[in-house]
Amino acid sequence: MEFIHQSVFEGFRFGCRVVEQPAPRTEPVVVLGGAYQTMHSNRRSERPWASAATLVNVELPGLGTADDLPAEYGFDFMGDALGHLLDELALDRVNIIAVSYGTAIAYRYAHRRAERVARLALVGATPSLPGDARATVEAMSRLLREGAMAEFARRAVDLLVCRRPECLEAHPHSAAEVLRRVLEAADPHDVERYAAANDRLLRHPFDHPEGIHGVRALCVSGEHDRLCPPQRARAVAESIPGAVFTTMKGSGHVVHLERPKDFSDVLARFLTDEDLTGHPSLTTLEHVPAADARRTPLRV
Repeated sequence: MEFIHQSVFEGFRFGCRVVEQPAPRTEPVVVLGGAYQTMHSNRRSERPWASAATLVNVELPGLGTADDLPAEYGFDFMGDALGHLLDELALDRVNIIAVSYGTAIAYRYAHRRAERVARLALVGATPSLPGDARATVEAMSRLLREGAMAEFARRAVDLLVCRRPECLEAHPHSAAEVLRRVLEAADPHDVERYAAANDRLLRHPFDHPEGIHGVRALCVSGEHDRLCPPQRARAVAESIPGAVFTTMKGSGHVVHLERPKDFSDVLARFLTDEDLTGHPSLTTLEHVPAADARRTPLRV
């Protein structure tokens, strides 16, 4: 059964789409998408996940159809809203899949509430924005508020989608075109929401100096991700003892658009504890030592 659950946290309305699995093989799966996604955005990817567990596709305040969230509210507030939602749904322990923007929310939530997170998949995570990406995000916010949607969409696509020959070969059905159409079609309400999301990225920390402990984690980066380059995603993994880091071949930041079948399959295998060694879409798996509890995020 599928249903929409509505919630309110500290005056902000938000909700989620729940797809129930009567015979689950793992803990419920919470999906936190990117800044331009909604609770319906992962329908093309979610079938393998839904076959293994109940799915909770979340639209936190500031995202999707939820209430707007001013940029002064950070990722900890959004994590608190997530915890409130899980309490309402009576979900004590969950798996979390977080993509792009959602990784900051998931990381900070898992740092504070590790006992509630069984597995954590971070796709396109970074400890902070690198200088060139930060400048691009600042410029994109200006373009949004100036109403220059075509130029905003062009900048976003250039930053998020890999256009190298090996990437285009891997995803001939252009993720760039899909993303461009979505962003150019944004209405005035979407525009302000996107700008606030960008501002939040510029104002608030993504990681935590104490890292995450006691959570099984997978950190995946696009092989040619410019927004969150592999070395930065590796730094996130190194802050989580026992984590696994890898990159997805022939992709940039939006691996869920560029390689949707591989994205879906890799995460489904992780959620059900299947071995990812030798997966054709992934490079070498790098394992962070489980015993080293002193590691902290690398500021690269």
